[in-house]
Amino acid sequence: MQARTTPIAPGDTVPRFELTRPDDAPVELRELLDADRTLLYFMRTPTCPVCHAHLRQMERTEVEDVALAERLVVIVPGDAQDTANVAARHPLLSGRIVGSLDAHAAVGLFVRAGLQQSGSFVVDQSGTVLTARTATVPVNAYREAEAIGCLTAAGRGNIPTQ
Repeated sequence: MQARTTPIAPGDTVPRFELTRPDDAPVELRELLDADRTLLYFMRTPTCPVCHAHLRQMERTEVEDVALAERLVVIVPGDAQDTANVAARHPLLSGRIVGSLDAHAAVGLFVRAGLQQSGSFVVDQSGTVLTARTATVPVNAYREAEAIGCLTAAGRGNIPTQ
């Protein structure tokens, strides 16, 4: 895996990186992708309060009568224990929370001013990025209306980087 110098953008393919479930079992991203479109949510840290607020919001959201949790992959920057801690706080997202030590760098999310960037990417079933939103301040990394629009037929394009 090679780190990018810029975040992935619409039209790019999500690079391969190692993912692990909370029990430390490896999993491939393609196994987690929805048949249509999937929201990839990259947390800033396993303990980020804003990221956890976003996850609580996602737990309550439906897209076209399907729970967003079924069209979501949460990527925690950390090991299996970090991932398990996040999964314990969000049981409705069970099975959709994975961890990685290199995924953030692989998609071009860096540490800036001491803060790990976070982001939201909607991808199709082949891993092609349809929309991208990245942020150094995590409050800007997720917008529910944008995510829903992107997960439905209505949305395609780049969401400005914050």
